[in-house]
Amino acid sequence: MTRDVDRRGFLRVAGGTAAGLAVVGGSGSVAAASDRERARLWREWLAAPDTHPQIPNVSYAGYHRGEDRLPRPPVRANVTRFGAVGDGTTDSTAALNAAIDAVGRSGGGTVLVPAGRYRLTGVVWMHHSNVVLRGDGREHTVLFFDESLDSAYRPQTRGEWAWSGGMVWFIPRELRAELEQRGFTGNEGWMDNRELSAVSAGVPRGTRRIPVADPSAFTAGEHVLLMVDNPTDNTLLAHLAGDVPGTRTYPWETAARRLRPELSTWVLAENFRHYRTPVQVERVEPDAVVLAQPVRIDLRLGWRPRFATLGPRVEESGIEDLAIEMRQITQRPHHQDPGFNGPNFQAALNCWARRVDLWHSDNGFGLTTAKGITITEVRVGGRARHHSFICRVQSHDMLVDRFEILPATTPVSAGAAYHGINTEGFTSGNVWSNGVMQGTFDSHKALPFDSVRTAIRVDNTGGTGGAGDAGPRWGARFCHWNIDVTNGRSHAIRLEEHAPMSAMVGVLGTTGPTDHARDLSGPLGSVVESPEEDVLPTNLYESQLRVRLRGM
Repeated sequence: MTRDVDRRGFLRVAGGTAAGLAVVGGSGSVAAASDRERARLWREWLAAPDTHPQIPNVSYAGYHRGEDRLPRPPVRANVTRFGAVGDGTTDSTAALNAAIDAVGRSGGGTVLVPAGRYRLTGVVWMHHSNVVLRGDGREHTVLFFDESLDSAYRPQTRGEWAWSGGMVWFIPRELRAELEQRGFTGNEGWMDNRELSAVSAGVPRGTRRIPVADPSAFTAGEHVLLMVDNPTDNTLLAHLAGDVPGTRTYPWETAARRLRPELSTWVLAENFRHYRTPVQVERVEPDAVVLAQPVRIDLRLGWRPRFATLGPRVEESGIEDLAIEMRQITQRPHHQDPGFNGPNFQAALNCWARRVDLWHSDNGFGLTTAKGITITEVRVGGRARHHSFICRVQSHDMLVDRFEILPATTPVSAGAAYHGINTEGFTSGNVWSNGVMQGTFDSHKALPFDSVRTAIRVDNTGGTGGAGDAGPRWGARFCHWNIDVTNGRSHAIRLEEHAPMSAMVGVLGTTGPTDHARDLSGPLGSVVESPEEDVLPTNLYESQLRVRLRGM
């Protein structure tokens, strides 16, 4: 059975259930099971949306938690007035950066890049909040990058451009300076995190009201950083893996070296000393703060949960209505990417990429320690690449919606690798929705959790990655919901025997679980439902958001 799709390959939606939820139209909607049977897990989730054991609530993904449309700020500068020339030959790097900096320093707005082909030989830096880089449409405005991060910015020392950095780089100036000083080692994200208050009583997953020792430290509407430590018994790590029986015998000390630097000098230890996620304070009470969304994990006092300042970040900035093209080169061996990378959001909050095409990149759209990013109506294509999407180092509540990953125009080079859509490293609440893609549902380990891929048609090629000592590949509550696999391959998609406390629902075109070795022994508490028919609702994320917004 295959689902009806439109001319671009997106799942076609028509009709609705009694609850008003969209369902698949055409012959693909015919199934032996009744609509009630096909919506069984959905009804379960509706009864406990914030605490369901296998299905996460991802309705908070994306810009402003999906509660507001992406803005369209007025044009404040035209790059041609700063010397940019769209003739495909003139180096316009300095002009674009000058225009962006001028608009940022004057309070924000849109920097217009009119129709043309703009040659660039360096990074386009998006250091400011409230600045949007906008073209005249992706068929008309092309940013052509003639040099890579390696040649135009700084030579990499440990292969870092294979997973980080972008030729359009959203990053606070303070963090960039610190990374340069440290040789791009250590903490890659939120910095200057001064403690505000301890959590004064433990609360379970799904809670919004958090008791705190000092409510006077908070202001309604502000974003703060929630921090939780992994103790020596590694119970936080076990919790991220669903507290299933196998967590009691897993060799956590190997993975914990990434969290506790006293056990290792490994370069990424600083990134995983704590579970960290930005949260917005909705209101302040005499003995508590109420958050705008529920917490995704228990806050146990033995883990020292606390709130801190969020520090420098880029927020309310975006890129839209243009194409990015890299000088075409042969794909390099694994971890030798020179850094022809697409837009990267780092220490970024409530930002976006909209209607952007990306051609001939080493790596596509990237997130490093980001929150509330929307990437929508984007296309990745051209020659073979390493990753098409990267979501790493505690990036949370990202939404990738209406995306296409086209078949590569060249084969994967000898010694190189292709992964697809990536998640890793304590990331949570992330969504990939309404996609057509070539590649796989990659995880690079370190316990990503609470993530959904839904309404996607996939030619399942490529493989997963990650360092051998990075802990389990999947944490709790991975949900693959209405997925069409066109080539019969289960790799990284059928996870019911590998991802703890997770749900594989309406996955068509496979014959069994993924071929990975198991990380956790014993029962996992995961479910597989309707492996050869679609289920209701068609798109889990869209339906969760619709239900939540109705209740606001």
